Amino acid sequence: MSRLLLTLTVLALALPAAAQEVTLEKKVPWANKFFTGEKSSPPPVILQDFGTVPQGTVKTYRFKMTNIYAVPMQVREPKPSCGCVSVIEYTGKMEPRETGHIDIKIDTSRVDGQKVVRLPVHFDARDAKTGQPFFSEAELEVRVNSRPDISIKPGFIEFGTVAVGEKAGKSATIYYTGRQAGWEIKEFGYKKELLDVKIEPLAVRGGVAYKLTASLKASAPTGAFDEQIVLKTNDNTSPNPVLILNVSGLIQAPLSVVGAPGGVLKMEGVVVGKKSQKQIIIRAEKAFKIDAVDGQGDGVSTSLVPMDAAKAQVVPIVFEPKKVGPVKKTLSIKTDTGETVTITVEGIGIEP
Repeated sequence: MSRLLLTLTVLALALPAAAQEVTLEKKVPWANKFFTGEKSSPPPVILQDFGTVPQGTVKTYRFKMTNIYAVPMQVREPKPSCGCVSVIEYTGKMEPRETGHIDIKIDTSRVDGQKVVRLPVHFDARDAKTGQPFFSEAELEVRVNSRPDISIKPGFIEFGTVAVGEKAGKSATIYYTGRQAGWEIKEFGYKKELLDVKIEPLAVRGGVAYKLTASLKASAPTGAFDEQIVLKTNDNTSPNPVLILNVSGLIQAPLSVVGAPGGVLKMEGVVVGKKSQKQIIIRAEKAFKIDAVDGQGDGVSTSLVPMDAAKAQVVPIVFEPKKVGPVKKTLSIKTDTGETVTITVEGIGIEP
């Protein structure tokens, strides 16, 4: 065999392997990098595995995204391959280096046994120089193993919005229809400063059942909560004999403020002698009026306009610095219902 023929033969044998390597590499979409935040090679699939859960369990999860590229990215609405998974919310556009998320919910009342749900996420953009479009589709998977011999109805406890100090109760039922004799819930744990939890056995045919009642304490702190009730069983068929029931809701203060995150209103640098104005909104469960705003001064004031009683009132905040430097004032906003809410105004006076 001539040297030329030998060389061509070796190349011919090598080409399929090289082509296969390129093909395998292309199977990993570059859009997966949005979920790792790294420019290095991403995994073939972005995975969320909920593990083994009782049938009926409802769980949520947030896939975090980062745009690592120098152009804005459009995100099309993700379409799960199974109706048991739904997209609650997603970021539709990300600027360069901006972060986003996709919030999902899985309802295992529609799942029997192991389930793998595909969640493709399509990204597209245009080249900053040429204007040419380019796109990629990330491969996301959601996995769960729903045990039909254990079920929870409903699969989560949602209190919704509850006024502070108000007592509220919700219940769920846990069923066991497996073969283990003497199956029972041995103990349970929960956030005691937030909840009171009671578990009672129920008389049912063909299995074991418990009624779980969760009640919000009147002393529970204000704000959103997302907690868990952990139930430990004597299940000898599972390596992890623990059931988890998610509990969420919002305990709302009598007065809440919109437009001042964390109770702080920041006023950008304002030239001395000039004015800057922002608005906040005070909300309540019942109609009210604003009687007074205490704590004004050092260039921080309000320009209230008399309004009828309502569940929401607008409060304009004016910053007119008298001198160069930072200003920090705490305003106490009083209502005709006897309730008060405070906000802190932070501003900086700058030279003309």
